[in-house]
Amino acid sequence: MAFYEVESGRLARVSRISLARAEVRERRDLQALLREQISDLIPDLLVIAEEFGDWDESKRRIDLLALDRKANLVVIELKRGDTGSHMELQAIRYASMVSTMTFDQAITTFEGFLGSEEARFARERILEFLGWAEPNEDDFAADVRVILFSEDYSRELTSSILWLNQKGLDITCFRMGAYKLDERLLLEFQQIIPLKEAEEYQVKVRNKQHEVQTARRERVPWNGELYANYGDSQRSWDDAQKYGFISAGGSEWYSRTLRLLVPGRRVWVNRPGTGYLGVGIVTGEPVIAADFLVETPDGPKKYLDVGSIHADIRADAHDPVRADRFVPIKWLATVPLTKAIREAGLFGNQNSAAQPTTPLWPETVKRLKVAFRIED
Repeated sequence: MAFYEVESGRLARVSRISLARAEVRERRDLQALLREQISDLIPDLLVIAEEFGDWDESKRRIDLLALDRKANLVVIELKRGDTGSHMELQAIRYASMVSTMTFDQAITTFEGFLGSEEARFARERILEFLGWAEPNEDDFAADVRVILFSEDYSRELTSSILWLNQKGLDITCFRMGAYKLDERLLLEFQQIIPLKEAEEYQVKVRNKQHEVQTARRERVPWNGELYANYGDSQRSWDDAQKYGFISAGGSEWYSRTLRLLVPGRRVWVNRPGTGYLGVGIVTGEPVIAADFLVETPDGPKKYLDVGSIHADIRADAHDPVRADRFVPIKWLATVPLTKAIREAGLFGNQNSAAQPTTPLWPETVKRLKVAFRIED
């Protein structure tokens, strides 16, 4: 886009200059301006964090993290002085890392962003922004949007973003430019993907493609059946069956939802990417790894002394934040990893535990009862 000044009845082109030449810095200037005035460019956004990186084993940070009015998380990334190389891959990585954020975690994040004086209003401000009277965990962070700001975009980058949007992602791109007019600095923010003229149509197409996902997010009364994820390469399913437990850890993000596992309730246990492995009755509250006891032929023993435990889990066993929490389970039925129940259309969730209220959950339980031969 070119800008012209009308001067003595003629058009005088205003020259575009690089952001570097204009001495506009990425974090100090651009990020600060967008942090304070993002709603002037994109209505209905609330920034809840800057330089967000509240995850383990990664030094990567999101430039800005926001919420939109639909309670979606919004990852905002900026690049100055290049063609935005690999921006989309970086942003998608960040989107996946924050996709499991809960409402309470968003409150904690926003409190840190606001600072000590305003932190006490974080919950009320988010609820007011979303138009909610009370938190609605099922509707919170149902999707993650991505917004990119770059001084330029390569053809490879725009092609990949257009393709990703066609596959159902929601990525918006702004091209930034700087102009000098006398002693004044003018900044341009031009939305190039999706084009404004096509945006409404593309939203309709995306909504049509997501009808199934939308239906899955509809709520029904909780049927009393619990859901849990268990296991990865660090956690032994053989031990879980033998001693009767499931566990999660690494940080509060992963272990906190285990508190949803109410003793006396039935829980269906899934291993992501593998399938459902078992069903049992919760028999106790979560216990930190260092204190968790299991039954052996010689009586109760600490699991740390008798289990097949990965070195990382053992190293964190006494850490009050990172340690695994173990939930005792009385198994009703289990299967080995090689015979996991994995069928199209079964419910899945990224949290360590859940009390699902989607229409898919009762149907999933019905099918799992048949597969595990459970009769009520």
